[in-house]
Amino acid sequence: MQNVDITIVGAGSAGLTLALLLAPLGLSIVVLEQGDAPHSSNINHQRVSALNLASMRVLSHIGAWPAIAATAQSYNRMQVWDADSFARIEFDAKAERLSELGWICDNEQVRVALYQQLQPHSNVRLEFNCTINSLAQSERDVLININRQQLLLSRLLVGADGVNSMVRTAMQLPLTHWDYEQQAIVATINTAQPHQSTARQVFLPTGPLALLPLPDPQQCSIVWSCNPERAAELLAMPAQQFNQALTAASNSVLGVLQLHNDPKAFGLKMRYAGSWLRGRVVLVADAAHSIHPLAGQGMNLGLMDVAALAELISEYVRDNKDFTDNRLLRRYERWRKAEAQTLITAMEAFKRGFSNSQPLLKLVRAVGMSGINQLPWLKAQIIAAALGNSGDLPKLAQPQAKTARRA
Repeated sequence: MQNVDITIVGAGSAGLTLALLLAPLGLSIVVLEQGDAPHSSNINHQRVSALNLASMRVLSHIGAWPAIAATAQSYNRMQVWDADSFARIEFDAKAERLSELGWICDNEQVRVALYQQLQPHSNVRLEFNCTINSLAQSERDVLININRQQLLLSRLLVGADGVNSMVRTAMQLPLTHWDYEQQAIVATINTAQPHQSTARQVFLPTGPLALLPLPDPQQCSIVWSCNPERAAELLAMPAQQFNQALTAASNSVLGVLQLHNDPKAFGLKMRYAGSWLRGRVVLVADAAHSIHPLAGQGMNLGLMDVAALAELISEYVRDNKDFTDNRLLRRYERWRKAEAQTLITAMEAFKRGFSNSQPLLKLVRAVGMSGINQLPWLKAQIIAAALGNSGDLPKLAQPQAKTARRA
């Protein structure tokens, strides 16, 4: 039996970031992952995420950002419009006195960069292709049975194992979920015109279509959310017909669009754990919550979770306090639940507002979006939230260091 301080289940971006944030504390840490180790051969920009300034600050602090930025595509403008009305809103980095608004990053590149940064830390052990047979906890420890009956006794266990979290299920943490009744079609496409480092999103009657710029100036990653019936139609189309439908849906904003690889689809559901902790087990990122991809905030929300948890654990370790204290874990849960609930509510309202085809509502949203474009103070509030420059951020993610401690 091996005794460890912290076990992290899941070696995605959240789990690996948490391990890196905690590594300097000198605690013994084990990361358990059912899949393979990150590898550069899997970097293909088929699954990408938008990272904002808050995430960049956290990833810079742990030394992973230069490697991520090397293959990422920054964007300095965002354009959002409604296909059924005159509604349109634009954001420009220059207006915010910034060089970029965010970055489109390959998910595997993020993992590779984090994995590389963990190599010098001898107090962090990573177990890939790992099977967790069972979890059981007492008042003092969590007992983890892995692989061929190997036993780990951990003071704290963090579930960072994604939307279908085994940890959440094993701990019987209640889950609220609803089906967005949409599928997200993802693919890499070639564009006739250069994307000009601009992220674009159009709201169609069947759901939003995002065109996210990639390092090749004439390639984008698409996330096309639509109802299941429309998704089935699109996936059944020959490539040429799909290209025509995609070009029409984008209003030819980048000219003729062509598939670079085969499109794939996955169902969209909102998941939210009613409780994020039980005893010495706590959830982070997608294990605790998942949201609609229309705002591109999923990975950012997860990275803020682990930065917040690491901040609180670090405070307790520095003060020679027990970092498994329930009061610490409750502080984390209250803090991050409030942020997640705000974003989930906003995304649901946004989605419902743009999926309603009633003429009056179409007019209201058109006037509303156009009004925002003409109101600098309101537009500034919206872009600050998108950039990760507002909200109750962990210290490492804040635009400026703040010394006040969280009560």
